[in-house]
Amino acid sequence: MPLALPADRPRRAGLGAAGFFPAPVLYLCLEDTFNRIQSRLLQIDGEGGSPNLLFQTRSGGIGQGLETEITTALKHHPGIGLVVIDTLQKVRSVEPCGSAYAADYRDMSALKHLADAHRICILLVHHLRKQGAEDPFAQISGSTGIIGAADTIWLLQRQRMSPTARLQVTGRDVESRALTLEFNDCVWDLLEETTDRQQAERAVPAWLWQAADFLAGQAVWQGTASQLLAAAGIDGVQPNQFTRSLVQHYHQVFASRGLRFASRRTANARLLTFTRDDDDGDDGTVAVSPGVGGIPKTPSSSSSPSFGTRDGNEHGLCVATGQPFAVPGAPGTMGAAPNPVALPEAAQ
Repeated sequence: MPLALPADRPRRAGLGAAGFFPAPVLYLCLEDTFNRIQSRLLQIDGEGGSPNLLFQTRSGGIGQGLETEITTALKHHPGIGLVVIDTLQKVRSVEPCGSAYAADYRDMSALKHLADAHRICILLVHHLRKQGAEDPFAQISGSTGIIGAADTIWLLQRQRMSPTARLQVTGRDVESRALTLEFNDCVWDLLEETTDRQQAERAVPAWLWQAADFLAGQAVWQGTASQLLAAAGIDGVQPNQFTRSLVQHYHQVFASRGLRFASRRTANARLLTFTRDDDDGDDGTVAVSPGVGGIPKTPSSSSSPSFGTRDGNEHGLCVATGQPFAVPGAPGTMGAAPNPVALPEAAQ
């Protein structure tokens, strides 16, 4: 699992055909031997590598000589733009006691400072935990201090013996995306690439787009979810399923088309009112986004009192007199809902 620290240094080599600036690379392959490295290079290009690819199979740890070794390499090869450390575990400092987060963040900060100072990219190869997680990036081994300082994270996952893998990319200055790759002769071939926005669009049910297309042609539309599904020609979708998806994907599907909606419960059903941003909404309602309150154009009716019983009977206390309400139906009483501002005769 690679983590990339920043690289914005101007390259000294010429511009390549693909629009990149080729530059020497220092690869600290700390779990390999030179024989294994040479075998892989022969598989890749048949020539055994390039003079711009420098290898080192041993190094000191972070704070124990690694920074000095990288600085020395940059002096002898000033064009280096990328340093790969494979793996991070080989150079991490040992923290016998104390906070694992603090130790991880300190190590990452030291490498980030080195990358910033020399304006290079440092690519760290790290391992994942075996346990699954709802968030794939939570599978990164170690504390969250490891990814806290990284500018970009590449998460590569594949099933054992499978030729295909999924690479997820996220970071501070890059658009998150997912890539489907296939491994062929030591080279990853790109099969498919999707951005976060494309993945979100794929998660939207097709029938929700169909409903939005129907509503986009209406100035104002009001009715129940069932009526909307019928009017839009959508079959096989339950009303509650529609309303859940409506709220979940509102901004992506409906707001992007200039549609707003308000939901109002009546005695028999829940009414949905859709309006376009260019419509005044003369039906006496205010269309709002889900979860955002609106102010009605007409005042709402008064709420019924909900005072609890306090030293009185089951009907509570009269606000004006402080006396218990009379029992409904008793002779000379005002019934179940006495006027709270009616004063006793003696007090008038």
